[in-house]
Amino acid sequence: MPKKTNQSEEFKKWFIKYRLQNGVEECYPLSALEKNDLSVRLPKICEEKGGLDFFEFNTTTHRILMQSAQLIFFQFLFEPQYNDDSPNTNEEEEDPYAVKIYFTNNPNPMIFNVEVDQPDLADEGNKGEMNNFLFYALNTYEEEQLLHFTDEDGETAFFKASRIALVEIPLEVLQAEELLYDS
Repeated sequence: MPKKTNQSEEFKKWFIKYRLQNGVEECYPLSALEKNDLSVRLPKICEEKGGLDFFEFNTTTHRILMQSAQLIFFQFLFEPQYNDDSPNTNEEEEDPYAVKIYFTNNPNPMIFNVEVDQPDLADEGNKGEMNNFLFYALNTYEEEQLLHFTDEDGETAFFKASRIALVEIPLEVLQAEELLYDS
């Protein structure tokens, strides 16, 4: 259960800075509620021993899927590591539907452009391409299992789950699912 926030803490701007075994180091803006939830969950997640174990959290711009065994450092900050609130500030303007996959052996991501998730109303279990990817990653416990999704060109990409360190999915891609629950 997330810690309750006091009024002054709710108005603070929070960031999470982390480093993965592959050398990826990033800083993301967080809501106060997400920061409080992560401050309770992350120590427990990192202390658990076991096989393949992914966890997810939301930044203000992305849903992050991370393999817990790859996380070697995290810190909650009041100020961002960069001059503005967005990660990767040195890069050119990105496609708002670009999904980044970081592997355990490389700090450079593979970038895939995807379409906004369109849940299948006839199939309650099909919440859209990237939501389904997240579901299977979070519920997969076999290291050799392949995860997959189809990009905007209709081409399917397959990934060995155990070799994924981190996935960045823009919230806009997942928005269609959330709109269904808001109505």
